[in-house]
Amino acid sequence: MSTVICVQPQDVHDRLAELGLEEEPLRDVVRRGYLAYITCTANHPRMIPGIWAWGEMVRALREYLLPLNWRRSEENNYSVVIDPAGGMAIAVATGDDGTARSDATPTTDCSKGPCTAEAVAANQFQFGFMEPEPPTAATESPAQRSDKLTWLLLVHRAELEVRCELSLPSSIGSGGRVDGWIERILLGTVPIDGDELEVVPPDLPDISVDVKRRA
Repeated sequence: MSTVICVQPQDVHDRLAELGLEEEPLRDVVRRGYLAYITCTANHPRMIPGIWAWGEMVRALREYLLPLNWRRSEENNYSVVIDPAGGMAIAVATGDDGTARSDATPTTDCSKGPCTAEAVAANQFQFGFMEPEPPTAATESPAQRSDKLTWLLLVHRAELEVRCELSLPSSIGSGGRVDGWIERILLGTVPIDGDELEVVPPDLPDISVDVKRRA
């Protein structure tokens, strides 16, 4: 099965609209992750910049989608956001240099854990890549019991830009990295040179705080 790749702006817009999403808010998620990354200093533990960037992107993705009736999930410590119908989940992951390039096939930057493996297996099952077991509660795998597709917001930091795509994984290689895709929606680049990086704050309700002088 060949990978479907959306590259042209109108194709990207239309496909995201079918999923209930928009491109610019997703790119803003990536911007906020990059800002978190660059606020770290040499005095932070070496692993912190990547973790902080990932955490801020998960937060930003939820702040974008929860007002649209999506819901957060931390089941099995797998941080995703799930659409109102329960048929689509999005997780955030870092990708290699092939990310958001139509002339390359990206992989995740590091090996993934069992939750990602189960999510990919569920994608495979729903697309008929896996042979079903007899339908009994005792023999069904987590993949067979899942009724949602899990997408990855894949992000790669390059020298002068951050590239990103929203893609539906189909396989995990022997090294534990996601290396195959059913569909890829290329979101293009977020420039990080000079003054071009702009982050739009989330549209949250104003909070009124009643401040009184102490007696």
